[in-house]
Amino acid sequence: MFFSHIDAVDDEDVFDDEAINDENNDEEHFQVQPAEDKSNFILVNTRIDYQYRSDKLNNTCLYDFVSTFYKKKINETDLRYLSKSSTAQERQDNQRGRPSNERFSFQNEHPQTTTHLLMEYSEVHVPVLYGPQIPRQDRDDTRERYNRALLTLFVPWRNVADLCDIDQTWEDAFESRKDLISAHSWKIIENIQLLHECKKDRDEHLLKVIAEAQVDNDSIEPTFIPSNQGADGEYEVDDIDDLIQLIGSVDEFTAAAINATKKSTENVYIRETVEAVEKVGRFNRMNRKC
Repeated sequence: MFFSHIDAVDDEDVFDDEAINDENNDEEHFQVQPAEDKSNFILVNTRIDYQYRSDKLNNTCLYDFVSTFYKKKINETDLRYLSKSSTAQERQDNQRGRPSNERFSFQNEHPQTTTHLLMEYSEVHVPVLYGPQIPRQDRDDTRERYNRALLTLFVPWRNVADLCDIDQTWEDAFESRKDLISAHSWKIIENIQLLHECKKDRDEHLLKVIAEAQVDNDSIEPTFIPSNQGADGEYEVDDIDDLIQLIGSVDEFTAAAINATKKSTENVYIRETVEAVEKVGRFNRMNRKC
């Protein structure tokens, strides 16, 4: 599971799905960074930063962790902030001006515990999850993946045992731990499902427009209906490239058919209006003069 921020997303990394197969999507990615002695290298990523976060952040879920904190190298100001001897002085400084952003050290197990710390953002960021997206809540074939994703994002954890017990399904694990999810996180979960429903309504409307255009214009080949549409008629575009390709299939003939339908409807309305006015006899005198 990978995170970025809404102001730091690389389009090539996020949307180039053809270059990444399904197996690679499940692999964990790391960053190679120099160790403290500069002669060796270590592997770090968001999962390690979260897993070995400060004990003071035990109740912080992964989603809130990424949106609230970032990792930075320790400088002299950070050392003074973390020093117990200067705590009282830091509090006095905070009272005279803008409060300093909170800082938290990593646990000793973190490979960068002596060189880096967690710094609070001045404003909460919006995380961008890239890779396999969170599936719909009401789909049976992805129910386990759905519950696993929600547990990972919104339930605080240190290891997999905190999220799911041995011989326990992810659905059962979610039911037994959903009380640990905060009210704020529940709103985000509801918005995720709402986004899926909006996409479904958008796709159904688009398919309806295409179907109506095909009826009005026989020259349009019936190739616009997506090949991955389900047997029950449900269709969902999960990737923006799929949507662009689908919209691109609606060519000039389809657009002309839609415009012709609108023009025809307007003409019928105008003709019926004129006939209704003539029947009441309001303009009989004018018609006789003409």
